[in-house]
Amino acid sequence: MNHRTAQPDARVKGAVRGGAVRGAAARGPRRPGRPDRPRRTRRWVLAGACALLAVPVVADRVAAGVAEGRMADRIAARQSALVAAPDVSIDGFPFLWNAAAGSYPEVEVEGRARTDDGLPVTASLDLREVSRTAGGYAAETARGRFEVPLDALAAKRGAGFRLTGRDGRLEITRSFMGVPLVVTAELKLTGDTVTLEPAAASLAGRPIDPATPQIAAALRAAERKIPELPLGLVPSGISVDGSAVTVHAEAREVALADTA
Repeated sequence: MNHRTAQPDARVKGAVRGGAVRGAAARGPRRPGRPDRPRRTRRWVLAGACALLAVPVVADRVAAGVAEGRMADRIAARQSALVAAPDVSIDGFPFLWNAAAGSYPEVEVEGRARTDDGLPVTASLDLREVSRTAGGYAAETARGRFEVPLDALAAKRGAGFRLTGRDGRLEITRSFMGVPLVVTAELKLTGDTVTLEPAAASLAGRPIDPATPQIAAALRAAERKIPELPLGLVPSGISVDGSAVTVHAEAREVALADTA
């Protein structure tokens, strides 16, 4: 190969190499990790499938919400002691399947009520294995909690009377001859009546005998009969915490009105 033929060949190779470089620069560098079209298509298909699967779930929850609202309205219409429609929660998924079968594993009801003498009550009901019957619905078991604020109970006893829950006991404080009298009592349930059994007492900070006739008479005067509970619930226990006295109740084979 002579010098004349080698020189044009070099120019041709240079032009080819330059054109390749300029073409690569024009296209730009390939972005790392950029999904190709098939991968994007698969993602769209997956998203669409998830949306389609979510539709029945949303519809089921909407139906449950409608049934809960209807049940709350009917309970409010039948229970005159309620001050507003209660909150109702129907557990179990899918709801529509349970509704078609006429049975629900659990129904929870919570509402605010007021007794005949004006005491505020927060009621919580837990109904298990609710099923359709010829006369409406029935629950295999029912448990209830009825909470009355200590402040409201103390207000019924008059000014200067204070009730405090402490370590599961009721602490009663009032003024006696200008000095504080504090009596600690155990809450007992005797049938449908809440009784108080003195455990300790002090006058002006000094311990006194809690079994004195005056204290016993005062505690007897504070006894309270539990009003009739809904759904045939029977009182089964009583407890106290820092803010409320709670009556516990239960029943079996509870007949319910047609509320669904």
